[in-house]
Amino acid sequence: FFFWQRREAPMATTTTTMRLGLTSLLRRSLSLASSLESKASSSLRVPNLVTSSFHGYRQGHGSTFERSLATSMLSMEQQGGGVGMMEGGFIEPRDPKTRKREGFPTAHKRCGAVAMKCGMTREWDANGVGVPLTVLWLDENKVVQVKSVEKEGHYAVQVGASSRRRKRLNKAVVGHYVKHLGKEAEVSRKVVEFKVTENCLLEGGKAINADHFVVGQLVDVQGTTRGKGFAGGMKRHGMKGGPASHGTTKAHRTIGSTGQCQDPGRVFKGKKMPGRMGGKTCTQQKLLVYKVDPVHNLVYVKGQVPGGKGSYVTLVDSKIAFQDVALPYPTRAEEGRQTEVTVAHASMKNNPFERYYK
Repeated sequence: FFFWQRREAPMATTTTTMRLGLTSLLRRSLSLASSLESKASSSLRVPNLVTSSFHGYRQGHGSTFERSLATSMLSMEQQGGGVGMMEGGFIEPRDPKTRKREGFPTAHKRCGAVAMKCGMTREWDANGVGVPLTVLWLDENKVVQVKSVEKEGHYAVQVGASSRRRKRLNKAVVGHYVKHLGKEAEVSRKVVEFKVTENCLLEGGKAINADHFVVGQLVDVQGTTRGKGFAGGMKRHGMKGGPASHGTTKAHRTIGSTGQCQDPGRVFKGKKMPGRMGGKTCTQQKLLVYKVDPVHNLVYVKGQVPGGKGSYVTLVDSKIAFQDVALPYPTRAEEGRQTEVTVAHASMKNNPFERYYK
């Protein structure tokens, strides 16, 4: 049975074929489970058998994950549709033992969010280790425009954050919001476009809240660095500079030689020299979402984020790392909204008792 599963799963090259394959696999596993239940003894665990038909390689990876997956797939079957018939769901993480061979998942690409940097703070985890955190505020994130392949040539979602007074904008900008959201729509202060897949499209006016992100996941944060003005080579590029003594005259912080002799007789392009520093787009990758506060729409990420207080940054799912938690797509449903603050588990790598006392 598992041999058939491993041979059939890679054949799903398109999204439609993959959905049909999962639906047929679910029905066959359910029929197999029901037949074995009538023949086997009372100690047979049917839910684990049903789950293993989808994730047979995850034996021993945690029954909570398997039970949640089996429950979600059984609810899909009871509603009379497959995975493609549902408006949304969860992107399940791949098995750490086999995900490198399977490759990076590309079936789902969720929409990101626009956040305002509020500053940095620190919290202590269960091991007593301080965790540096950056506080990001998702201020009135909503979908402004939805783009499709038929009209614009690609699937994308425009997300706006905060709000502005209409009298400070021209008619072209205001008309964009009136066209897509109606006459009474509020004009956003910051608008960013995110490319998504077809199954992760959102409708116009849909709100994106802090619980769109899950504690434990990895995100990429992009923003504009602080402008430093014109800086020298030592500050801008970390150069060593000249000797501090022994005959050095007015050349303590110079960059030194910038080229060769008559051949080539010029300075190569891209030479590190003094110039304007900062004020450029920078992306911090693989930042851990440590804490999510859905009440105040705050997302706490571990580490530093480019930009100063009050600047806008974009949050998207990490493009270079595998996720270890299930992510809701296209976003979290209204009936499944979180109402309490969630915090990630303490890392065992920073456990001082494991490091010093064992």
